[in-house]
Amino acid sequence: MHYKKPASLLLLTFLLSFFSVAQQSLKSNKGVKDDSAPLNKAIDNLFAYFNNKKSPGFALTVIKDGKVIARKDYGMASIELNVPFNHSTVIRLPYSEGREFISIAAVVMEQEGLLTLSDKVSKYFPKLPRWSEAVTLQDLLNHSSGFCDEWATLVLTQAEMANRLDVSQFLKFLYNQPDPQVEPGKGYMYSNSDFGLLRLILEKACGKNLSVYMTDKIFKPLGMPDTKLGRNKEEVVANHAFSYAEEDVNKYTVWMRDKTSPGGNYWILTCANDLEKWAAAHADKNSFIAKAITRLKEKARPIPVLKENTNYVFGHKIKQLAGKEVINHQGVSGYSFLTQVPAAGLSVICVGNNLDPYSDKTDALVSFLLHDKPTVTAKKKLPSQPVSISKEEMRQYEGTYRWLDQTGFQSAVERKQFSELKVIGDSMWLLYSAIDSFPLVYVGNGIFKDPDYPIWNVMYKSHPDSAMRATIYRQTASNDSIKWQKVTTTKKKYTNDYLQKLCGTYYSKHLDFYWRIILNDEGELVLKRPTIADKIIEPGYDDEFKLPVQFHMNDESWAWIKFYFTEKVDVEYLDVRHGRLMHHRFDKQ
Repeated sequence: MHYKKPASLLLLTFLLSFFSVAQQSLKSNKGVKDDSAPLNKAIDNLFAYFNNKKSPGFALTVIKDGKVIARKDYGMASIELNVPFNHSTVIRLPYSEGREFISIAAVVMEQEGLLTLSDKVSKYFPKLPRWSEAVTLQDLLNHSSGFCDEWATLVLTQAEMANRLDVSQFLKFLYNQPDPQVEPGKGYMYSNSDFGLLRLILEKACGKNLSVYMTDKIFKPLGMPDTKLGRNKEEVVANHAFSYAEEDVNKYTVWMRDKTSPGGNYWILTCANDLEKWAAAHADKNSFIAKAITRLKEKARPIPVLKENTNYVFGHKIKQLAGKEVINHQGVSGYSFLTQVPAAGLSVICVGNNLDPYSDKTDALVSFLLHDKPTVTAKKKLPSQPVSISKEEMRQYEGTYRWLDQTGFQSAVERKQFSELKVIGDSMWLLYSAIDSFPLVYVGNGIFKDPDYPIWNVMYKSHPDSAMRATIYRQTASNDSIKWQKVTTTKKKYTNDYLQKLCGTYYSKHLDFYWRIILNDEGELVLKRPTIADKIIEPGYDDEFKLPVQFHMNDESWAWIKFYFTEKVDVEYLDVRHGRLMHHRFDKQ
């Protein structure tokens, strides 16, 4: 909830003023603005934050009816070496954005008679578990296979997801999976293992490295010399720009947290020049690319947990704008590298090396081109001037709050997420996470404001006897809100005798990995693993214990552990889960 970057505020300002800048623009017969001066000015305004030598860069092309009507470059490919970003700068698309390309490769192989999407995965890897005998390639493409997500499961054994995993380890991980995470063919859970396994199957089907196959069958025929499926993340690639993460205003670090594993080895290297050819192939309904997309949609199931718009695992987000169908070529990460409006003959290509998602910018540009003034949700009028409040008054708002209705692209499982309000000194502090906390400013009527950004915590009770609630209004570019409810129960308290029963050695047959749980001198449960620093397991507000897990450095989340007992009240096993892990069993030894 706490924003460190002003980019979203710049976008908000842009959205409010952008559409009045060039209303005098000419219109084509398809209703798309194509007067170059207002269009270029609008794009410059949208990417103004990156139009300097101290920021990452972007390359953007606007194509109307097959003709380029705008081509713009901003920022730097290398900040440290002072190299500008341009249309030939090669960037790496994030993992989920790469799924469009590997999915198309699967269809091309089907067209060549090398496989079918209805093939059983066990045809290619007979040692896969018996429960997966009915799983097809189409199930992999729909994330309905039931296979464990490699990344989210292996953080139970590794300090973070960037650790290396070889093909033999990956296959053993799948072979040993005792039961499905979701019902095969019917359930849904986001799983990088699906596309890792798909890549291995495609390589068996074509008899060569998939990168070589895709270059020969897809990228060369389209005239895309700088685009390829990655093979080695350490390979030296001409004109390659690493991604930057903004740690503070105009202070960037290089993003080097790549996963080396089958589940992470389907990423795409490309550039704006090449994506212009990719856009043309999609726009031509007779091209083999357009036909492949049509084939993919025949059996594709929209991601069921994403209710807004139509989202496909293979990387298309379909929505309506100004009465026209808009196709965002993007994964769950929000990097919309290509946006197309077929009825308007419009394509917008955008790539960059800034780590933050940028689909909001391309959406704003498409709205402008379609003469669609964006629907700006009416902003609630909230005070901003500080008002005095006593400690006694503040304490009524103190406590732990659970975030309500927290689901996402990973699964239908609601994520348990908590934040704490605590009076420290003379201020109310929001303890957002273990590594992020800050004071709030009281502005009256039970309302606290973020001191730096237009974000308000509006505290209230629906009834005098009910639990305190909060609505957090984030009046930035997203202009959304989040609801909290105060937890009225206390954290579970257990006797040392009870906690001692939970101690011992636990074994995962799936991972062939041991956990050891001990009770320290402070009466806390400690999880000890040979490959990860010791972690405290904290009691929650129900029968589960909270375990911190780290997906990347400075990217901590929570898993939840529940202990199960025999009739004799002895611990039999524990189960651990989070949004991308429905269940994982460790048996007590």
